[in-house]
This record gives sequence, C-alpha cells and structure tokens, in this order.
Amino acid sequence: MRGIDHSISAITVNPVHLEGGPSTLSGTVVLAEFPDVICSAEKVKIRHGNGYEHYEFIDAPAASGGSRVNSPAYDGDSGPRKLRWVGRTKIAE
Repeated sequence: MRGIDHSISAITVNPVHLEGGPSTLSGTVVLAEFPDVICSAEKVKIRHGNGYEHYEFIDAPAASGGSRVNSPAYDGDSGPRKLRWVGRTKIAE
C-alpha cells in the first residue's frame, strides 16, 4: 500500500464513508483497496485520475470537556468513519 502513513493505518483497513466528490469514490469504501492513499490526522487524499481527491473527517467523536477528537484511528461503535469531499488537486508534471 504505497503512500499510506502506517502510524494511522487503522483508518485504511476499516470501512469509511465518503460523501461528495466523484461518483466513483462515493459511499462506503476501504481505503486499502486504492493504490495511492495519503492519510493524516485531518485529511485523506486519494489518487484519482490525474490528481488527488481530498476528504476531511466530519464525525470525530466528542472528547471529555466538549472538544472534538480528530483521530483517524478512532474505532467507535457508530459505524464507518465519515469523510466529506473538500476539493481536488492536480498532480504537477
């Protein structure tokens, strides 16, 4: 799995739900099935055609004190993590 940050690899092997973006990348998917994925604590970038589709986490669980925890490795009981499409970047040539 090229391009995956293994320090947060839990998000890559569990299903996630993608909202928005290209129709071929919408719905519930497993990121490990894509050939080039880059994950960070805030964003997931998926190689698609000649660019990257950018998704941000929208369902971080609430932590004590009312703040939000933005951990991709969150393994809650509420189903797949949800990500919303926020834009696309082209690959520089």
